[in-house]
Amino acid sequence: MDLDGKWFVNRGTGQTVLFRGVNVGGGTKLPIGMPSHERNGFWVDYDRKVTFVGRPFPLNEADEHLDRLSQWGFNLLRFVVTWEAIEHQGPGIYDQDYLEYVVEVLKKCKNYKLKVFIDPHQDTWSRQCGGSGHPGWTHPLVGLDPSNFGPTAAAIVQNTYPTPESFPKMIWNTNYQRLAAATLFTLFFAGKHYAPLCIVNGVNIQTYLQSHYFNAIKQVAYRIHDNDLEDSVVIGYDSMNEPNQGYIDIPDITKLSEDDIAFKMGPMPTAYEGMRLASGIPTAVQNWVFAWNGPRKDGTIMLDPEGREAWLSEEALHEACVIFDWKRDPAWTSGCIWDIHGIWDRKSETVIQPEYFAKGQYHKYWIEFLQNYTEAIRSIHTDAIIFVQPPVIEAPPLIPRSLERLAYAPHWYDGLTLVKKKWCSYNVDVVNLNRGKYGTGPLRFLRALRVGEKAIRQCFVDQLQTIQSEGQANVGDYPCVIGEIGIPFDMEQTSKSSGLLGGIWGWLSSFFFEVHSDSSISTPNSDQNKAMDANMNAIESNLLNCAIWHYMPDNDSFWGDCWNGEDLSILQLEREDSSDTVVNENVWQSEYSCEDESNSRLMSRSRNTRSIISLHRPYPQRISGVPVSLKVVSPTFNERGSCTFRYKARPGEQKSHETELYLPSSYYPPLSEDKSGTDVWMSHGYFTKTVVKERHWILTWTVDTSNDSEAIYEIRIEGLKIQKKQKMY
Repeated sequence: MDLDGKWFVNRGTGQTVLFRGVNVGGGTKLPIGMPSHERNGFWVDYDRKVTFVGRPFPLNEADEHLDRLSQWGFNLLRFVVTWEAIEHQGPGIYDQDYLEYVVEVLKKCKNYKLKVFIDPHQDTWSRQCGGSGHPGWTHPLVGLDPSNFGPTAAAIVQNTYPTPESFPKMIWNTNYQRLAAATLFTLFFAGKHYAPLCIVNGVNIQTYLQSHYFNAIKQVAYRIHDNDLEDSVVIGYDSMNEPNQGYIDIPDITKLSEDDIAFKMGPMPTAYEGMRLASGIPTAVQNWVFAWNGPRKDGTIMLDPEGREAWLSEEALHEACVIFDWKRDPAWTSGCIWDIHGIWDRKSETVIQPEYFAKGQYHKYWIEFLQNYTEAIRSIHTDAIIFVQPPVIEAPPLIPRSLERLAYAPHWYDGLTLVKKKWCSYNVDVVNLNRGKYGTGPLRFLRALRVGEKAIRQCFVDQLQTIQSEGQANVGDYPCVIGEIGIPFDMEQTSKSSGLLGGIWGWLSSFFFEVHSDSSISTPNSDQNKAMDANMNAIESNLLNCAIWHYMPDNDSFWGDCWNGEDLSILQLEREDSSDTVVNENVWQSEYSCEDESNSRLMSRSRNTRSIISLHRPYPQRISGVPVSLKVVSPTFNERGSCTFRYKARPGEQKSHETELYLPSSYYPPLSEDKSGTDVWMSHGYFTKTVVKERHWILTWTVDTSNDSEAIYEIRIEGLKIQKKQKMY
């Protein structure tokens, strides 16, 4: 894959490639048999005896899933792996079965012409911190005891939560600010500066952690290289999913962030209060709730660890060091690392250096990590594209121009819908609010407020435009891939009036009561369909590449993604009991269909209850020049689905080119002899069709640019409306 400014270019044909991708998948955060709501088996034997073989799906089912994804128009996979999956047994011990499994799945990707970039995934450091990603042994390495994270508020973990089914939605994200994850991220990125006494096996903890992380991901890269999967399948590597600064740059450990849009939910200890609690000291902390304009303080709560500590006892620490062959420097004793470094005094319970972490220049440490990581990957895969992912929400720092062949890979979610699990009649321009576009003071929230469907959709477009522009300015003239974007499918359904007044009423009424709609997820008016359509419209309006979060075959109708109460998978299979029942997966529920079902085919006896209309949209996969604009209108009961695409020739190229557009057969049936069902209009050239499989086809549009290399070439494709079927009894 070549890069031409902000475009990916196919090395063989010179065509611009637009990537419509998906994350495969969230299930890879978890070992087999250990969902985040299961207590049994959690933190047993340092969580060494787990397996991730079969994540994201069993090898014998891979063809079914990859074929489905290809049929749905995806041409890129963000392939999730974790450091834990590779090196869970102990430092330097790699799970060869898992590595072989990954290679075998990637080989199958080649058969479906799917490109892949590898995502070393983590959330709030590890499963033991209430997230995912990094090995359990990293906790005893630094002296932490995950069995006491809950009582000490060092992390809020669903596995040990008293009632896992009532685990507060999105509270897992606050673990980034709690002691366990914050300590580990600080040591990982800047241990040399902040924890010079933490020496293990002759090196600083920062060097120890980073070298093992690099070597673990290199194990994947070695096998990709040895199996001739470089470039033909795997085009690059993400740096690290959603990295975090830990305590670095905190101006005062006795205070919470004064940023009034910083995420806060539930009991929120300051850094110092977290250190007290982790050392077994009862402490009063602030409690926060989430309101329409962000987090709001809601009093204080007394937390009492009842004598437990998040730090290993000297005896338990010694046992771990023997098991994992660690030799600590004598100055690194058991107990709180930050007490040992004189930031506070455990005995007198006093703060000594409240500004210890201030002005740490986290971006400097993160860039150093990025440079070292790039060097490690390219020592094996010399042509790898590095997908640069800075911390979430933040603008990226200025990346050294010595780093080349990059792609900017930030994440973006509609945070209001994600947290509230509700598609509201209002929203907030969070990215530009965060960047200071609306000034200062409380009134800036009103200036950033958007009311009504049209304003919300434009708000999403504006936010992604800002993100893309920041990447061009700071990362460089490289492509942008929104590495995660998606919606919660377990939304509370609400009915809303139309128009501005209706939108304002819907916004006001949503604070007081819910009026439930009878719309099913498969209708154009469902909240899930509206939310996904607004997300994808923002991608298309900015001509961005993306990878939707996510595809999970074992998504559960009760537990969702089986991870912290999230439920974002675009797949949830509903098995049909009757062997006589024929299910067309293009039509999501038997009550609704497109106008023409003549092209319906049976794929399997399992129905995807998540296949909302707006997920299945036409787009140009390969373009014979430079894209100019893309507009997709999802079909409704009153309006045909349509796709309007414009491009221009690449400078210096004057010849006939082919542009390939993906069309889902469900709403754009392949043209019959009389060309009924789908209408095609072109400003130039001619087109042919190639029916690839039952559920999609490729329209190939050929234009001779030699006559007018400055022209804008346009194609418009119109499909079908949605039609309500007669109910069958």
